[in-house]
Amino acid sequence: MDSVSLLLLIVFIILLGVTIRYFFFSSKKKTSAHDMEIRALNHILAGEKEAALRLLKEIGRKDTSNLGVFLQVGDLNRQLGNAEAAVRVHQDVLDRHSISQEIRLMAHERLAKDYEALEQYEAAAQHAREILQENKKNLWALESLHRYAVKSKKWSTAIKAFQKETAAGGSPNPLLPSIYKTQEALESNAKGKKSEALSMLKQAIKLNNKCAAPYFHLGKINQDDGNFKHAIDYYTTFAELDPSSSSLVFSDIEKMYFELGQFEKVEQFYQRLQRKQPDNLEVAIGLANYYERKGEFRDALALMEEVKEPDNIHLSYTLGHLQLLEKTGHKDAHKAKVEALIDEDRRLRILTCGQCGFTSSDPKYICEKCGWVQVP
Repeated sequence: MDSVSLLLLIVFIILLGVTIRYFFFSSKKKTSAHDMEIRALNHILAGEKEAALRLLKEIGRKDTSNLGVFLQVGDLNRQLGNAEAAVRVHQDVLDRHSISQEIRLMAHERLAKDYEALEQYEAAAQHAREILQENKKNLWALESLHRYAVKSKKWSTAIKAFQKETAAGGSPNPLLPSIYKTQEALESNAKGKKSEALSMLKQAIKLNNKCAAPYFHLGKINQDDGNFKHAIDYYTTFAELDPSSSSLVFSDIEKMYFELGQFEKVEQFYQRLQRKQPDNLEVAIGLANYYERKGEFRDALALMEEVKEPDNIHLSYTLGHLQLLEKTGHKDAHKAKVEALIDEDRRLRILTCGQCGFTSSDPKYICEKCGWVQVP
């Protein structure tokens, strides 16, 4: 072989070696990083956050320019209860030079979540405001500022945040501003500023007159001050607006009518409320109790038996019904009711799953709903 051929052979071998190194070793490295990210994602989907965090940290050490990985590392730290570490990682991303707008906004969002986890709501709010500097209608940032204000108990700020969120297309509950103003009023009242509190509660009604909260507290303050007529009016409106809580004020309304010498108006109150809320069991119970106190036991019993008996044990209804059966001499019905109550109580105690609350028809040691195993 002459020197030229030998030289060409050597060049060929060198090129072949370079090619093999490029395709096998370089490709393997790139594939390895990609595979690690896929494995990390699979760990996250499986709820194995610690394993995912270890893999992502390793990727970040090998490629410090992969900002997406660092954002995920911070998120996992926060989710694992280490929000301080999350702040450090996300702040490092934000401090990088020449990052894109997308990465900058993502870093601000992550930092807001980190500080919220640390209950540092003003710091969280600052990052949400940074997002709004670039996108004034960013709904996530507006919702977050609303939430931070509530958690910080800054009620005036919460009302303004509600208004901005709504204007941007959000749909928070329209009763919230009235509830916030009511809470502000209660704090003033607790500090001895009663006149200020009363003014705020009336403002709360102006914010939304369908909100029950301010009416309840106006009723309570007026009742404590002996202004029974006003208190009854406020309590009545509260009962009409919040049927599920209406029974909380029934006894107070009865007492105040008695103090005013107008006890006959109790029946009118219950009947008027019953016409508006025919399915409200508490109203029927209240009216039946009124009849019972007047000694009209049969009218009380008839009223209790006219309403639909609740599917689940309702202590006020059950005890009231039992008492009326006894007073009207229905011994057999009283006995049957007591036995049924005992059976229902036993069924619920023995056949109800301790994990999810599902009640089976007969003893099962593996819950058919959640699969919880109960070993006797």
